[in-house]
Amino acid sequence: MSKVKDFFKGWSKFELCWLVLSTVIMIVLSIIWGDNTLALISGITGILGVVLAAKGKVSTYFFATINVAIYSYLTFNNHLYGEFMLNAFYYIPMNFIGFYLWSRHKDEKSGEVEGKALTPKQIVILLAATAVIVIIYWQILTHLGGQLALIDAMSTVFSVIALIMQVARYAEQWLLWIIVNIVSVIMWILLIGKDSSAVTMVVMWIAYLFNSIYGYYNWKKLAAKNSKHH
Repeated sequence: MSKVKDFFKGWSKFELCWLVLSTVIMIVLSIIWGDNTLALISGITGILGVVLAAKGKVSTYFFATINVAIYSYLTFNNHLYGEFMLNAFYYIPMNFIGFYLWSRHKDEKSGEVEGKALTPKQIVILLAATAVIVIIYWQILTHLGGQLALIDAMSTVFSVIALIMQVARYAEQWLLWIIVNIVSVIMWILLIGKDSSAVTMVVMWIAYLFNSIYGYYNWKKLAAKNSKHH
């Protein structure tokens, strides 16, 4: 029990309620719609991972690795090749890198990572470069015969860049995650009726979307706190 108390130390009532509510909704809808068990496990570990990421907790990478491994399998079965390659060959290795780097840059008292922020000029350059890469990758996926190629390309490219920013501890990662989550919700809605994991995935990505908005708010505070200490 002491480990459980330590895990939830410093959590606000909002954060605890959000975690419980999103998990319960996912389980109930999964049972009602008859979604497969793997999708449910992926969804629950995914929600735990993103809530912990929004709080700047290093333990996010443990749950994220389980989520990513299962999600890779689900996307491969649905011919979402961009999503599969992203998760299997990029997210899993980056989770280990992120764990290492976050462990070296965290507040020992709160256990929260030390956040940073980009300048307005850096944000503009980032978004412009991202748009160019999306167009190129969209063409590649189209030639591979992937489903929903443009949506898949947007989700993949924004996710790659957002994870680099997450590992590097930049608050603006959450602006990209917001876009990723919106695109992913649309992608899985379009797959409802075609795949048994689609409903759970829609719920998971909607939960991610709300969490990314909160994540941006909380990480701006982490970045501000870190700048005061330097």
